[in-house]
Amino acid sequence: MNIKLVAIDVDATLLNSSNELTKYTIDVLKEAIAQGIKIVITSGRPLLGTEAYYKKLGIDRRDDQYAINYNGATIRTTSGKMIAETPLSIQDYKDLYELSTKIGIKVHAETADYIYTPYLSVPKYTKFEAKLTNTKTRHVRMQDLKKSDVIAKVMFVDEPEIIEKAKKELPSWVYERFNVVPSSPIYLEFIDKHVSKGNAVKTLANKLSIDISQVMAIGDQGNDLSMIEAAGMGVAMGNGIDAVKSVAQFVTGTNDDNGAAFAVKKFVLNQEKIEN
Repeated sequence: MNIKLVAIDVDATLLNSSNELTKYTIDVLKEAIAQGIKIVITSGRPLLGTEAYYKKLGIDRRDDQYAINYNGATIRTTSGKMIAETPLSIQDYKDLYELSTKIGIKVHAETADYIYTPYLSVPKYTKFEAKLTNTKTRHVRMQDLKKSDVIAKVMFVDEPEIIEKAKKELPSWVYERFNVVPSSPIYLEFIDKHVSKGNAVKTLANKLSIDISQVMAIGDQGNDLSMIEAAGMGVAMGNGIDAVKSVAQFVTGTNDDNGAAFAVKKFVLNQEKIEN
């Protein structure tokens, strides 16, 4: 296969269950990079939350390397230059906040620099997201939001059973206005209706004059479905959900078995052997 771009999800895909990027995976990806392959971390996280991994791969702060963040709402160079952006409006956030109070679920909004929480006491899963993405939280009341605030995405964050209950109670207007992304058992994300990892991967590939047939996408959760379906080679992690496995052309090992690295070795570097 003549793969020129690899779009890789982060959590439970690129990283193992201890949230580590293994030396083996680093070595495999560096070998691909040395051959001119674009390794694009494609995540719900902000760029700040993936920068450390680009640094380990030796492609951080570069104008010729790329990052897809907020589940496709932004495409940047790893140096931070914006290539494409599709934010939500302040009204979108306000409407989702009102809905969250009716459903009884915690909510926050993410910008390039902060996670905005409407609560004086920051909810535990907002704290978890802040730590995971290396982003600071800021208490911002609804009435204090400014027109200049650029909202990348809004998230419902709560216990898994509350998230599941919320999914069943979302009114039709939510699906009409947003792309609703179940990115983990404790997260339900809302991005612009036309935003997805798949659309972002297609946009970036087009910018780089790479045919979509020359793109590999690797992921494990519902927010990875669109890029796995869009890519010429869609790969599901062994630890991925069944919906992802059902649309993938190949199911690799788990994130604790260097599954993403194995897929790159097999289809990009044309090497079968895997080491742990």
